[in-house]
Amino acid sequence: MIQAEKDVVEHMLESLTISSLQTGVAPSNEQVTYHFELACERVGLIVTLASTIRIFKRLAREIHKAQSVLEFIGRGADQIQ
Repeated sequence: MIQAEKDVVEHMLESLTISSLQTGVAPSNEQVTYHFELACERVGLIVTLASTIRIFKRLAREIHKAQSVLEFIGRGADQIQ
């Protein structure tokens, strides 16, 4: 994965997280597409099918990892109470 693709992933994770926190709901497909296009534009990435696949696979892994951490933290919080 090239640096520009990594930058797109980071930007999308940040912007989707902020959007989800502000609205309290998961982003729609249209919102994800918007954030993807905006992130690619900001880093100057010319998108190909291969780069899009790499970006979304990485994004999915990072989201899954974050959900796992949140679930772990949530279990810990339940045990403290």
